[in-house]
Amino acid sequence: MSLVNLKKTMLLLSSLALCSCSLLATHQINDDAKHVQIISNFEQVNNCRYIGELVGSEGHWYTFFFLSNPELTLASIIDLKNKANEIGADTLYIEDHMGFSTSVTFLGQAYNCGHL
Repeated sequence: MSLVNLKKTMLLLSSLALCSCSLLATHQINDDAKHVQIISNFEQVNNCRYIGELVGSEGHWYTFFFLSNPELTLASIIDLKNKANEIGADTLYIEDHMGFSTSVTFLGQAYNCGHL
């Protein structure tokens, strides 16, 4: 392999490595979504107004090589909180957790309980 081809190969590999970092970016919590509370006891939302079902997810077929399960889980919860905030919810009741080998997904119900 010539020096020119080696340089081209190294440049290509460096570019791919930089691009892959942006593909791995996990969800970031919006400032307005930080107040959203997550609960696991359904009785806590008895007096709250139901808004809707939400799905929070993080991960792709390749991310399990680079992100740990805790990172995937936290990013999935942040995704849920951001979505809840967008529809005016202040509380999330997490119904179910679906763990796959390459991603994490949570199903939840969004409520407004007046915690604002």
